[in-house]
Formats: sequence, structure tokens, C-alpha cells
Amino acid sequence: MPFTLAHPAAVLPLLRRPFGRAALVAGALAPDMPYFVVTTGLPVSAQSWYEPFTNATTSHTASGAVTVSLPYALALWALLRVGHRPLASLLPIPDHAPPPRTAGTQARRAGWIALSALIGIATHLAWDAFTHHDGFFVTHAPWLTSPLVGSLTWARALQHASTVGGLTATGVYVWRRRAHLVTDTVRTGPSDATRNLAVLAIALITIVGAVARAWWLAAARATTSGPPLGVTVEAVLSDAAKGAGVALIGLAALHTTGWWIWHTVTSPRRAVAATRPTGNAPK
Repeated sequence: MPFTLAHPAAVLPLLRRPFGRAALVAGALAPDMPYFVVTTGLPVSAQSWYEPFTNATTSHTASGAVTVSLPYALALWALLRVGHRPLASLLPIPDHAPPPRTAGTQARRAGWIALSALIGIATHLAWDAFTHHDGFFVTHAPWLTSPLVGSLTWARALQHASTVGGLTATGVYVWRRRAHLVTDTVRTGPSDATRNLAVLAIALITIVGAVARAWWLAAARATTSGPPLGVTVEAVLSDAAKGAGVALIGLAALHTTGWWIWHTVTSPRRAVAATRPTGNAPK
């Protein structure tokens, strides 16, 4: 399958109103979430009520798009919304609270959020239909399973090429909007040194998560007669990506929780400090 983080490239042209941008991205990622949940070691059996949420085959079906992928998309959207300000505090941008919305506006936005999430999910499933071994077009178009070079099929080549293309498109999109990440506006919250230390810690822990997840697979395959080297390398890289993803999501949730606790505790004190007169008041 194409790398999960390449999938948001499919919704880049739709990142505008009235669609929900965070919901589009969350939907584009959602069908692959079972891979990351299983990586946590969560015990599951056929009798577990949450078994469908650990089954990537189910999340990639038409019915699973609604029953599994949509809940995942809405959960990711909620994490992105709640985590927007905490995660932005690690970047060189000012802290802006979103403007309040009326009940009517919130109800209308809820419909667009759900629709945007479903559109994101649809782009993911359509993309995978050309690259998954059991994808619709792969199973109905014989040329996709025919070899391109050696044992590399057209579907497999399309998978790798679209991964590179998707990541490149997303990188270009972010790079062109880099001006929004730099500002002279005074920021609040942690100092630059604290921000840099937090970003470094997140990067290191993410790398540790990737290595820890992939190490056992690499060691096991190195001591047993298994599949060809190319398949082994791909499996190890896939496991590394899953381990990194789990570590990153966990750290994002932890940082978001800590930031909101800090913000809630310190808000009254900052409000009082803001009302105090500055300089020498006239007597």
C-alpha cells in the first residue's frame, strides 16, 4: 500500500472552504489507522467488540469506510482541532484562539466536517484500489498484476511511485506556505529554548519508536530463511513507520493534554497580569 502520510496529497486541491481542511486530511489517513492500533500490542480476538477497529481489511471496504474509517477520521479530526494550539506552540507562529461560533454555525460546520471526512476516506480507498493486491482495479485489470521489471508488478511500481509523488506534493504544498509559519508577532508560552528542546525530544522518541518496532522483525528475518531481501526490507521499513507513527501520536496527545492543563491553570494569572498598569502610574 502507499505510505500513509502520502495520502493527504489527494485532498490538497480541496483544502478550502466550505470543506473542513483538518477533516479532509483526517479522512485521507483514517483507513490505515488499524495498522497503528495493532502496533500498540492491543490484545484482540474475533469476539472483541473493537475487533473491526483493528482490522485494516475492514476499514478499506465500502461498509467499513462508514463503520470504522469514519469514526477514526472524526477522532483524528478532534485530536487535530484540540491539538492545534498546543502543537502550534512548538512552531514559530503566534498563538491565536479560534473565534467563537454560534450554535447554527456549529451545526452547519458539523455537516461539512462529516462530508469532508468521507471525501478524504474515499480518496484513500480509490488510491489503494490501484495499488493493493486485493484492490478493485488490481483484481479487475490483469495488466496491473503483470511484471514490469523482474518480480515487480505494475501495481507495486505504482504504489512506490505514488508514495514518492504524494510525499513530494505534500512537501511542496507546505513549503509554499512556509511564510505563514514565520512571523514577527510576539508569541506567548514556552521560550524558544524550551520549544527547541521539546521538538528535539519528540524527534528522538519518534525515532526510538521506529527502531524498537522494526528491530525485532529485522533480527528475526536475519536468522531465518524467509522471503527475499526486498520484501524483508519493505516489511522492516513498514514496521518502522508504524512504530514512529504510534510514538508520534502518543506524544502529540501527551503534549496536548499537558498544554491545556498548563493553559487552564495559568490563564487566570495571565489575565490579572494583563490588567495591571505598566510603568509609573500618575498619582
